[in-house]
Amino acid sequence: MEEKRKFFRIKKPFLMKFQDSCGKQYCVSVSDISEQGVCFLSPVVLDSGSKVDLLLKLPSNPNQWQDCHGQVLESKDLSKDGNAFLNGFRTRIKFVNIPEDISRVLREHCALGLNKERSLGHILEQRLGMLDKDREKRKNVRINKPLVGMYAELNGLTPGEWDVTTVRNLSLGGAIFTTKVFYKSASVLRLMLKIPSRPIDFLEFDARVVESKQLRNLEAFSIAGAYLTRVRFTPVSPEKIEILREYIEWFISHLKKQIDSGLE
Repeated sequence: MEEKRKFFRIKKPFLMKFQDSCGKQYCVSVSDISEQGVCFLSPVVLDSGSKVDLLLKLPSNPNQWQDCHGQVLESKDLSKDGNAFLNGFRTRIKFVNIPEDISRVLREHCALGLNKERSLGHILEQRLGMLDKDREKRKNVRINKPLVGMYAELNGLTPGEWDVTTVRNLSLGGAIFTTKVFYKSASVLRLMLKIPSRPIDFLEFDARVVESKQLRNLEAFSIAGAYLTRVRFTPVSPEKIEILREYIEWFISHLKKQIDSGLE
């Protein structure tokens, strides 16, 4: 679908008023707009192909309602979808016969929204540690969030001496954390993590070392007795994967809200 679109959709809420075929006016929140049209959840069904008068209150021009016209492309009853969480009619409207001044306001609004979305995406990638040479190779999103943990080298099934660590980077597939010794590639460690969503218990993972390198300070000097060790989790139970997934998704969502509010 994305490849077919000539105009970017902006996911930024704003108010819109419209009338149904009986002349009753509704005010709805719209969170999907492009220069070409809008998509929103309507409380009433609108006939496909019908013409609709619209009033838009865009965040870029909050003191004025923008008067424009549209044609209904689709008005789908979501209650018939067994997986739907909302009731109403998903309605798509294409703008028609838009005056040049209104078209200019729409273009400016969409351009502003697009720039903010790109800024959000760029900052988010930086915060998540995704802008690095290995980004294209990764199947899982990594988050840069310090977590308390413990680790020990495995000798068979028995862990050796436990040590405390700080996990610096986490994904569904592995982690990066500090160790006091250098570990050869393919060494097997046991890692125990404290996940904020499960603060009482440790989550236990067996992991194989991918890389272990000397930790350096801001001046690029080596720090004695400190290594950054990257590991890949060995087969993990679905229950633990789900706990990790929920936490990572929560962290990303929370981070997006923080960054988005800073871009206002």
